[in-house]
Amino acid sequence: MTRGAWDGDLFRCELTSTLVETLEGAPDVAGLERAVAVSSQAAEDLCRDRPMACGKGCPHCCVLNVSILLPEGMLIADWLRSQLADEEYSGMREHLAAHRRRVRWMDDEERIFAGVKCPFLDDVGSCSIHQVRPLVCRGAASLDSNRCREAFKAFDPYAERFVPADLLRQAAYDEAFKALAEALRLHDLDDRSIELGGGVLAFLDHPESLDALLSGERLPRDLWE
Repeated sequence: MTRGAWDGDLFRCELTSTLVETLEGAPDVAGLERAVAVSSQAAEDLCRDRPMACGKGCPHCCVLNVSILLPEGMLIADWLRSQLADEEYSGMREHLAAHRRRVRWMDDEERIFAGVKCPFLDDVGSCSIHQVRPLVCRGAASLDSNRCREAFKAFDPYAERFVPADLLRQAAYDEAFKALAEALRLHDLDDRSIELGGGVLAFLDHPESLDALLSGERLPRDLWE
């Protein structure tokens, strides 16, 4: 399928309807997990077997701000609790807190200039939460690793930074993100997006926020800002 043959608006509308059905009934963790999985799978079905230069240990673009929806933050936090030993878990919380303090109010250009990497990159530049990585991350696919490395290794405000990317993949995941947000809104659930590291930390430090989210409350912004 080519970009020209794909109707993003139709894709988003159909996926929103599917997600509204997925979330029917009293919302629970399993329902939110299914909704996130359905969103990801719908986009991935469009992009399966498309070429990309990205691979394990290829962290060049992992200096950019990443937006997640609240259920994504919740699920990543739950995954970390289940995967990390006590010492690792404590270390991750401290690392996320330090990262949040450092990047607060930084835009992408400032993060590139400062060389601020994603807090979930491991020591060899691989994604430590790859299994549950956000929709935005799944939609990023460079077609030229060398161009990607050159674009993000240094910051020059006057230089052009161009990375050939799979625009269909990016668009599909963008629409999946919007569809999930709309389905949450239609179920009177908090549909806001937040920064990845701060959002996950909010659910690690305040597990009671899960009950508030499921009950339809709007979580206070100071949880992640």
